Amino acid sequence: MRHLPSILCALLAYLPVHNCAQDVPDAIPLGKPAKSYNLICELPDVLISPQAEQIGATWNNGQVWDKPVINAFYQLLKKKNGHFVVLDVGAQTGCFTLLSKYFPDSEWYAFEPIQEAVDVLNLHLNLNAIRNVSVHQLAISDRKGSALLKLPADHHWGLTTLGAAPLRFHDFQTRPVECIDLDTFLSTYKVDKVDFIKIDTEGWELFVLRGAKAMIARDMPTILLEFNQINMEQCQVHPEDVLKLLEEFGYKHILLSSEDLLCTPKQPT
Repeated sequence: MRHLPSILCALLAYLPVHNCAQDVPDAIPLGKPAKSYNLICELPDVLISPQAEQIGATWNNGQVWDKPVINAFYQLLKKKNGHFVVLDVGAQTGCFTLLSKYFPDSEWYAFEPIQEAVDVLNLHLNLNAIRNVSVHQLAISDRKGSALLKLPADHHWGLTTLGAAPLRFHDFQTRPVECIDLDTFLSTYKVDKVDFIKIDTEGWELFVLRGAKAMIARDMPTILLEFNQINMEQCQVHPEDVLKLLEEFGYKHILLSSEDLLCTPKQPT
């Protein structure tokens, strides 16, 4: 994801649980206090663990990667009254999921296949006293089963992909991960309504959408979607395939940043 054009920030301002943590570290290691990071300018900071700065590039010396896009998503959430449900697909250590702190009446499901990132995300939920997020160590796809995750050897795990031929790194390790499609997950957990989805899966977004066909038809949620051509190429996906599927779903889209789409239903829901 990349920076949000300022003109779109202005535009977005006018656009019409529990914690299932497992094996969660309950404290920051001695001598390594939590750090404060600001996600939303006018709101209180969030607490972030030092471990998070070693996983990907999200948190770096007080700077938050994708902060303009995070703020744009926050503006969308703020327009929703009362209870709403958010799916964060590719949650990493929680730069989007931690927005749940500001919406205590909302309900969040965060999906992340990397064990270390899941542990840190759960730690962040505890540090910030967040109780409305359910975290699941799963890779979201178009089917239930297993797959091989490719992780860069240098811990730039924000680039991790299910793609067969990674293009943004050369040295990597593989890990088997459990996959599930969103339609199966939502049916299993009896989630009756989804309002927002954020998908950042390093090129696997088409398969996530395919696996959510029934839910999208039912709920027509707002979708924030990473749209990076190199990432899609490493997953043997053509950008036109994603756009065609969104069209079939009845969605329009705008380019929110250089590699992010904001997708909304053509007909008001």
